[in-house]
Amino acid sequence: MTKGIQPPAFLGRALRYRFHRQELLTEALTHASFANESGLSRCNERLEFLGDAVLELCVSERLYRERPDAEEGDLTRWRSALVCAPNLARWGRLWGIPACLLLGKGFRRGGPNENMVADAFEAVLGAIYLDGGLDAVREVLHPLPLPEVLEEGKDPKSRLQEVLQGQGHPCPRYELREQSGPPHERWFVVEVSCGEQVLASGEGRSLREAERCAANRALESMQPVALSGEEG
Repeated sequence: MTKGIQPPAFLGRALRYRFHRQELLTEALTHASFANESGLSRCNERLEFLGDAVLELCVSERLYRERPDAEEGDLTRWRSALVCAPNLARWGRLWGIPACLLLGKGFRRGGPNENMVADAFEAVLGAIYLDGGLDAVREVLHPLPLPEVLEEGKDPKSRLQEVLQGQGHPCPRYELREQSGPPHERWFVVEVSCGEQVLASGEGRSLREAERCAANRALESMQPVALSGEEG
């Protein structure tokens, strides 16, 4: 275990939660690369596994309560938008997780990637669940910007296609640009284009997730202007 290593105090304040078993939080912030280099028996992968399940339950429950008229298909899409790696990494950054992660030497210079932050976010939820139960997890999740994401809950690839076709442009095209990482921690980079113009790129733990990320970024950056090469 990571005995003697204490997470920064600001993380506890950001979480608005006080751990009874501080070692759980330390474990949640211990990446496998650090554990391997330090000869530790535990990293955050088991807590990530648990936190993933707890997060899905809490998000599903909240969607069920807050969207009483929504159909199952819509609830599923909204949940996917909330628990995808880019959004989990965004929440993790709000908590300050990147500055707290214990990383191996090979990752320290460049810092944690989006995937690592998302995994650590889930691991922290797993740690909170073991330390304080499901109600504690609900409480730390509640202040996070769920409503904003819910408004964007429609599948971003569908929304991007609708926007482009509504402006008279061709359908977006997705192209895999990079694939890296070991089999258990794959990382994909995808570009989305319209005609000859690249709109955005996205990353994710699966090809589908990377495409959704690229579509979201394209939507965020789009202005109501004609794409280049589409005059008259």
